[in-house]
Amino acid sequence: MKLSVLRLRLKIPWDDKILVRVTNLGLGFVFTTLVVAIGATNTGNNGLYVLLSLLLGILLVSGVVSRRNVDGIDVVLDGPAEVFAGEPVRFRLRLGNRTLREKSALLVKVSGKSAPLLFPRLVAAGEAERGVDLVFPRRGRQKVESILLFSGYPIGLFRKGRLHPVNEERIVFPRPKAAAFPPPEAREAVDDGVDPRRKGRGAEILKLREAVPGDDPRDIHWPQTARQGRPIVKERASELGREIVVQLETARPARAGAEWDAAFEEAVREAAGLVLRFLSRGERVGLLCGDQFVPPAMGPLHRSTVLTALALAEAGAESSLPLVLPPGVALYRVRAASG
Repeated sequence: MKLSVLRLRLKIPWDDKILVRVTNLGLGFVFTTLVVAIGATNTGNNGLYVLLSLLLGILLVSGVVSRRNVDGIDVVLDGPAEVFAGEPVRFRLRLGNRTLREKSALLVKVSGKSAPLLFPRLVAAGEAERGVDLVFPRRGRQKVESILLFSGYPIGLFRKGRLHPVNEERIVFPRPKAAAFPPPEAREAVDDGVDPRRKGRGAEILKLREAVPGDDPRDIHWPQTARQGRPIVKERASELGREIVVQLETARPARAGAEWDAAFEEAVREAAGLVLRFLSRGERVGLLCGDQFVPPAMGPLHRSTVLTALALAEAGAESSLPLVLPPGVALYRVRAASG
């Protein structure tokens, strides 16, 4: 008879995903049980047989209870949309009890990235939630592969657990690096005398000047007008801000080694710092990274698009694509510092 058929007929609950580990206390308990069993067999003492039955009953009950303590639990891991390399990120770990039995002393470990979290009590058909700080050391595609739920309840003879696959892939952004602003290698792509902070209807005031025909009466600066006895208006910056392209040089020299690779990672961090700083000022920012070009724009979705491109940036043998920028667009080049 096949083993699978035997399991079905005997109705033995069998789950290959259940992990079992005997604790040090459990090993001592098992050894004591063997000693009592040998003594009872050799002597035929009824008291030893009673003690042996008690010990075996404790082993059986402990195994069954610890197994049921980790059954019927859903595990969910939620985290923020933006995750930066090397920085602790707060995730929310939520347990849901699908059974009508209360669970006790549950421990949860997330893919080896943190210490186990203790859930002392999980009520029947209820939920419990705790925060856990995870750190992803490198940028790029990172996975949280699994979550291990285990428990030594009720007396710690066995530690039984269940592995919950997650396989959640996240794009980890490079940690921004504070750099000189503007960086020494920054230059205007085209110098045609056009102020990149063009006039418009933005909130920022560029300067005060004498009014000319066509100015909006709403821009009149009344205190200065009263002092000078002539119409003075406020010249405002454009709501769109200035357009900027950050270019990350990805060409890897033929004989470059580990030092250049480390310098390239610093360049990626510097590019991320520039992008975030320009976006925080209300500028329209684009990115040229190898053969990928992200046109200047702004907004949360564009921020995520640019950071994703930097997170996946790789050094190659070829230089970036040639780029011709329209007038008034500023270009900032970032390259790995030669060692």
